Amino acid sequence: MYRSVGLGMPHFCFMTLEVQGSVALDKELEERIVRELDALGYEVVKIETMFLGRRSVLRIFIDRPDGGVTLDDCVRATKALSLLLDSSEAMPGPFNLEISSPGSARPLTKLAHFERCIGERARVEYRSEDGRTVTGIGAITGARSDAVSISVEGTERIIPFESILKANLHPEDRGNAEDGCTRRRRRGRGSGKRL
Repeated sequence: MYRSVGLGMPHFCFMTLEVQGSVALDKELEERIVRELDALGYEVVKIETMFLGRRSVLRIFIDRPDGGVTLDDCVRATKALSLLLDSSEAMPGPFNLEISSPGSARPLTKLAHFERCIGERARVEYRSEDGRTVTGIGAITGARSDAVSISVEGTERIIPFESILKANLHPEDRGNAEDGCTRRRRRGRGSGKRL
Protein backbone atom coordinates (compact mmCIF):
# COMPACT_ATOMS: atom_id res chain seq x y z
CA MET A 1 0.00 0.00 0.00
CA TYR A 2 1.42 3.40 -0.97
CA ARG A 3 0.86 6.56 0.99
CA SER A 4 2.25 9.91 -0.10
CA VAL A 5 2.57 12.99 2.07
CA GLY A 6 3.74 16.52 1.39
CA LEU A 7 2.87 19.18 -1.15
CA GLY A 8 6.00 21.24 -0.49
CA MET A 9 9.57 20.10 0.04
CA PRO A 10 10.54 17.59 1.28
CA HIS A 11 8.56 14.82 -0.42
CA PHE A 12 7.90 11.50 1.24
CA CYS A 13 6.71 8.14 0.03
CA PHE A 14 5.85 5.37 2.50
CA MET A 15 5.32 1.70 1.81
CA THR A 16 4.48 -1.03 4.32
CA LEU A 17 6.16 -4.36 3.61
CA GLU A 18 6.10 -7.76 5.32
CA VAL A 19 9.56 -9.37 5.23
CA GLN A 20 11.66 -11.72 7.40
CA GLY A 21 15.34 -11.52 8.42
CA SER A 22 17.79 -9.86 10.77
CA VAL A 23 17.07 -6.65 12.72
CA ALA A 24 20.19 -4.61 11.94
CA LEU A 25 20.87 -3.20 8.50
CA ASP A 26 24.18 -4.76 7.55
CA LYS A 27 26.84 -3.18 5.35
CA GLU A 28 26.15 -5.54 2.46
CA LEU A 29 22.48 -4.58 2.33
CA GLU A 30 23.36 -0.89 2.65
CA GLU A 31 25.74 -1.24 -0.31
CA ARG A 32 23.02 -3.00 -2.34
CA ILE A 33 20.59 -0.17 -1.58
CA VAL A 34 23.17 2.42 -2.64
CA ARG A 35 23.93 0.52 -5.88
CA GLU A 36 20.22 0.13 -6.71
CA LEU A 37 19.49 3.82 -6.20
CA ASP A 38 22.69 4.86 -7.98
CA ALA A 39 21.58 2.87 -11.02
CA LEU A 40 18.36 4.92 -11.01
CA GLY A 41 20.36 8.17 -10.89
CA TYR A 42 19.91 8.97 -7.19
CA GLU A 43 22.49 9.72 -4.53
CA VAL A 44 21.87 8.21 -1.10
CA VAL A 45 22.30 11.07 1.36
CA LYS A 46 21.54 9.11 4.54
CA ILE A 47 20.08 5.79 5.69
CA GLU A 48 18.42 5.46 9.09
CA THR A 49 16.89 2.44 10.81
CA MET A 50 14.75 2.67 13.93
CA PHE A 51 11.77 1.20 15.75
CA LEU A 52 8.44 2.99 16.03
CA GLY A 53 6.21 0.89 18.23
CA ARG A 54 6.20 -2.67 16.93
CA ARG A 55 7.38 -1.74 13.47
CA SER A 56 10.87 -1.02 12.33
CA VAL A 57 11.46 1.87 9.96
CA LEU A 58 14.00 2.05 7.16
CA ARG A 59 14.30 5.73 6.20
CA ILE A 60 16.38 6.67 3.16
CA PHE A 61 17.10 10.24 2.06
CA ILE A 62 17.86 10.58 -1.65
CA ASP A 63 18.97 13.42 -3.90
CA ARG A 64 19.48 13.97 -7.61
CA PRO A 65 22.64 15.55 -8.99
CA ASP A 66 20.63 17.66 -11.43
CA GLY A 67 18.22 19.17 -8.92
CA GLY A 68 15.54 18.48 -6.34
CA VAL A 69 13.72 15.24 -5.69
CA THR A 70 10.06 15.00 -6.70
CA LEU A 71 7.30 12.82 -5.33
CA ASP A 72 7.60 10.71 -8.51
CA ASP A 73 11.28 10.13 -7.69
CA CYS A 74 10.32 8.91 -4.20
CA VAL A 75 7.72 6.52 -5.64
CA ARG A 76 10.18 5.20 -8.24
CA ALA A 77 12.86 4.59 -5.59
CA THR A 78 10.32 2.97 -3.24
CA LYS A 79 9.18 0.51 -5.91
CA ALA A 80 12.75 -0.44 -6.80
CA LEU A 81 13.79 -0.92 -3.18
CA SER A 82 10.66 -2.84 -2.23
CA LEU A 83 11.63 -5.51 -4.78
CA LEU A 84 15.18 -5.62 -3.41
CA LEU A 85 14.08 -5.77 0.23
CA ASP A 86 11.40 -8.39 -0.41
CA SER A 87 13.95 -10.66 -2.06
CA SER A 88 16.70 -10.14 0.53
CA GLU A 89 14.57 -10.75 3.64
CA ALA A 90 16.67 -8.11 5.39
CA MET A 91 14.15 -6.76 7.88
CA PRO A 92 12.16 -8.86 10.38
CA GLY A 93 8.37 -8.68 10.36
CA PRO A 94 6.47 -5.67 9.10
CA PHE A 95 8.38 -2.47 8.53
CA ASN A 96 7.91 0.90 6.93
CA LEU A 97 10.11 1.95 4.06
CA GLU A 98 10.34 5.73 3.86
CA ILE A 99 12.02 7.45 0.92
CA SER A 100 12.45 11.19 1.26
CA SER A 101 14.21 14.15 -0.23
CA PRO A 102 16.72 15.68 2.18
CA GLY A 103 14.73 18.93 2.36
CA SER A 104 16.15 22.36 3.13
CA ALA A 105 17.78 21.17 6.38
CA ARG A 106 19.54 18.38 4.48
CA PRO A 107 21.86 16.09 6.40
CA LEU A 108 25.57 16.50 5.65
CA THR A 109 26.97 12.98 6.01
CA LYS A 110 29.73 12.86 3.41
CA LEU A 111 32.70 15.06 2.62
CA ALA A 112 31.16 15.72 -0.82
CA HIS A 113 28.07 17.20 0.87
CA PHE A 114 30.22 19.76 2.70
CA GLU A 115 32.17 20.54 -0.49
CA ARG A 116 28.94 21.23 -2.43
CA CYS A 117 27.61 23.45 0.35
CA ILE A 118 30.58 25.77 0.93
CA GLY A 119 29.18 29.19 1.77
CA GLU A 120 25.93 27.74 3.16
CA ARG A 121 25.05 27.90 6.86
CA ALA A 122 25.19 24.62 8.75
CA ARG A 123 24.63 23.26 12.24
CA VAL A 124 27.46 20.88 13.12
CA GLU A 125 27.44 18.80 16.31
CA TYR A 126 30.82 17.30 17.10
CA ARG A 127 32.97 15.80 19.84
CA SER A 128 35.67 18.21 21.06
CA GLU A 129 39.20 17.11 21.99
CA ASP A 130 38.22 17.00 25.68
CA GLY A 131 35.24 14.72 24.93
CA ARG A 132 32.44 17.30 25.21
CA THR A 133 29.67 17.53 22.63
CA VAL A 134 29.84 20.94 20.96
CA THR A 135 27.47 22.54 18.46
CA GLY A 136 28.61 25.16 15.98
CA ILE A 137 26.31 27.10 13.66
CA GLY A 138 27.87 29.06 10.85
CA ALA A 139 28.90 29.20 7.21
CA ILE A 140 30.84 26.26 5.81
CA THR A 141 34.18 27.76 4.75
CA GLY A 142 36.09 24.66 3.67
CA ALA A 143 36.21 20.90 3.37
CA ARG A 144 39.21 18.64 2.95
CA SER A 145 39.71 14.90 3.35
CA ASP A 146 40.20 14.99 7.13
CA ALA A 147 38.37 18.13 8.33
CA VAL A 148 35.59 20.62 7.74
CA SER A 149 35.78 24.31 8.65
CA ILE A 150 32.91 26.59 9.60
CA SER A 151 32.84 30.23 10.60
CA VAL A 152 31.03 30.63 13.93
CA GLU A 153 30.50 34.24 15.03
CA GLY A 154 33.53 35.35 13.05
CA THR A 155 35.83 32.59 14.34
CA GLU A 156 36.84 29.73 12.07
CA ARG A 157 36.48 26.28 13.62
CA ILE A 158 38.31 23.37 12.03
CA ILE A 159 36.47 20.17 12.89
CA PRO A 160 38.03 16.75 12.22
CA PHE A 161 35.62 14.82 10.00
CA GLU A 162 35.67 11.76 12.29
CA SER A 163 34.58 13.97 15.24
CA ILE A 164 31.34 15.07 13.57
CA LEU A 165 28.33 13.47 15.24
CA LYS A 166 25.62 15.17 13.19
CA ALA A 167 25.50 17.97 10.63
CA ASN A 168 22.69 19.62 8.71
CA LEU A 169 22.20 22.73 6.64
CA HIS A 170 20.66 25.37 8.87
CA PRO A 171 18.10 27.16 6.67
CA GLU A 172 16.34 29.07 9.46
CA ASP A 173 19.35 31.40 9.52
CA ARG A 174 18.83 32.35 5.87
CA GLY A 175 17.32 35.75 5.29
CA ASN A 176 19.21 37.54 8.06
CA ALA A 177 20.75 40.84 7.06
CA GLU A 178 24.22 39.62 8.07
CA ASP A 179 23.93 36.75 5.57
CA GLY A 180 23.73 39.18 2.68
CA CYS A 181 20.38 37.62 1.76
CA THR A 182 17.35 39.80 1.27
CA ARG A 183 14.00 39.14 2.85
CA ARG A 184 10.79 39.37 0.91
CA ARG A 185 8.82 42.43 1.73
CA ARG A 186 5.31 41.88 3.04
CA ARG A 187 2.32 44.04 2.37
CA GLY A 188 0.73 45.72 5.36
CA ARG A 189 -2.87 44.78 6.07
CA GLY A 190 -5.32 46.97 4.19
CA SER A 191 -2.88 49.81 3.57
CA GLY A 192 -1.36 48.58 0.32
CA LYS A 193 2.00 49.92 1.54
CA ARG A 194 5.13 47.86 1.73
CA LEU A 195 6.68 47.40 5.14
